[in-house]
Amino acid sequence: MKLTTRLLILLFLSVLLPLLGLSFLLREEVTESILKEKEDKLFGLARQLDRHLSGTFEDILREEGVLEAPRDRKIAVLNKRLWAITDFVASGNDGVGVGYYSRDLDAVLTYGPSSEFQYTVGQSIFPGHRGYEVMATGKPLVQQGHLVRGNILNCMWPVVREGRTIGYIWSNETVDQISGQLAPILRRVYGIVLLIFLLIYASVTVSTQTLLDKIYRIKKGIEGLFEAPTRHIPPVRGELSVIVQTINELVDNMNLIKCYNKSILEGVSDGVLAVTLDGRVSRANRAFYRLFPEHSDETLLGRGVREVFGPEIRGLVEAGMEDPEYRSAREIPSGGRTLEAYGNRMIGEDGEPLGSVFVFRDVTPARRYEREVQEKERAVALGNMALGVVHEVKNPLTSVKGFAQLLLRPEIPEDKRAEYVRLIDSELNRVNRLLNEMLVYGGKSRLELRECDILGILEDRVDNCEWCASPRPEIRARPGLSFVARVDEFKLAQVFDNLLKNASEAVSAKGDGRIVAILREEAGWYALDLVDTGCGIRAEDLDRIGNPLFSTKRDGAGLGLAISRKILEAHGGKLSIESRLGFYTKVSLRLPRSGAAEAVPA
Repeated sequence: MKLTTRLLILLFLSVLLPLLGLSFLLREEVTESILKEKEDKLFGLARQLDRHLSGTFEDILREEGVLEAPRDRKIAVLNKRLWAITDFVASGNDGVGVGYYSRDLDAVLTYGPSSEFQYTVGQSIFPGHRGYEVMATGKPLVQQGHLVRGNILNCMWPVVREGRTIGYIWSNETVDQISGQLAPILRRVYGIVLLIFLLIYASVTVSTQTLLDKIYRIKKGIEGLFEAPTRHIPPVRGELSVIVQTINELVDNMNLIKCYNKSILEGVSDGVLAVTLDGRVSRANRAFYRLFPEHSDETLLGRGVREVFGPEIRGLVEAGMEDPEYRSAREIPSGGRTLEAYGNRMIGEDGEPLGSVFVFRDVTPARRYEREVQEKERAVALGNMALGVVHEVKNPLTSVKGFAQLLLRPEIPEDKRAEYVRLIDSELNRVNRLLNEMLVYGGKSRLELRECDILGILEDRVDNCEWCASPRPEIRARPGLSFVARVDEFKLAQVFDNLLKNASEAVSAKGDGRIVAILREEAGWYALDLVDTGCGIRAEDLDRIGNPLFSTKRDGAGLGLAISRKILEAHGGKLSIESRLGFYTKVSLRLPRSGAAEAVPA
């Protein structure tokens, strides 16, 4: 629907309807005023007839000597005395009918002009006629409707003598005559309303056309911005000039912001790629093209991600578009290099998504340096571990050698010989256990992940480990809460065994105490705090706890906590220790609620 048509409809609704309503109200007001004027006039005529009747109807009959005459005779005598006055009043007021009615005789006495209504003399008004109400109440009353003369306005005045209503006088006029007097007035009112409407219509049409011309010019200028975003809209006069000025200021600001953003984007050393909601590339900076020299603005902008990128980058972009919270960094091999990439959703000021932006960084040198550092650290660690292993293996082997030499002596009693054999076996078992733990620590076994109940694994290890018998650890977890995550059940049970064994030994070393395991949820993690009130750990040893081959126990290999920490880190978790000598030790485990992302070496 055109704007002109809408404005005309609005004009009709906002102007013509109120004018029609006003004309209706004026018609009602004028009609009511004329009717009120007619009522006043008709009641004035009725009062004149009442003043002309100086006495009562009985007084006239008494004067004429027919007080005891039959009803018809009385009506004829009264008509003869009164018809002249009613005809006189009617003749002086064109279209008006007047007359007397007797309550006692229940009959019309006169009805002027008598030339038209003499036939009604002697008749009674019909049942329900409001003249009975006037005579009953003694109050004047107006009745409008179809009576003897047709549709009339009938004003009835009670004739009251000495406190008694002896009849009533009516004065009426036909409604058609009133409408005839009203019609010229209403025609003038309707004419004025029509003239006002035509004047408003003409002025609105001219103003609207002028306004539309300006709007079309502004519209054409806005459409031109799509082809030339820096071009200004031509100015217009009047109130719409503010709109044009505002649009031109917005164009200037947008161009300034665009240049500013472009400068920032081109100044970023990392490659930046912007993608629209429908998966098309909308922007890329120079750093991106340096990382991907096979692409350019001509081959990239406006094209779909699936068309121009390989599976690695395509998978990254699609994951970032599907998940509004996607921010995870991912390493992508590209042309012999390692690129670190991550994405984020672009959100407008109104909170609606605009697309996604992805950042690419060449981390090849950093990864190479990290590998070199790791290799050096590993070499240092292996050197330290080798020294530790030599020390740990040398002591039991020295004992084995000494006991073996003693066994060669023939004078050794059999009981001593059996004891030396037992000690040799114990020391060799110690060496074997140490070597097995080192194999586990240095091994490359992979996690076998599946959905497991962490609380169930913990309860099973408490129920089935002989060192948990006294004191038995207490497990606290919120009833009804699920602790299911993707973990390697066997390796996680190994962690629990190591920690429960350490806590039990700490309590036994002190002589008394408690062990409490508290399992709960904590901001994306499953948290397990294993607290014992055993002997505790010295402050200077806390930083070394968990390092391979370091142990505070006399016969400990120092690999239990190191293996446990390695298993947890392979799951994406972490382990920390807090302790106070002589009071308590608290080992805190954190496992991601979603479990390990993939089966990595442990």
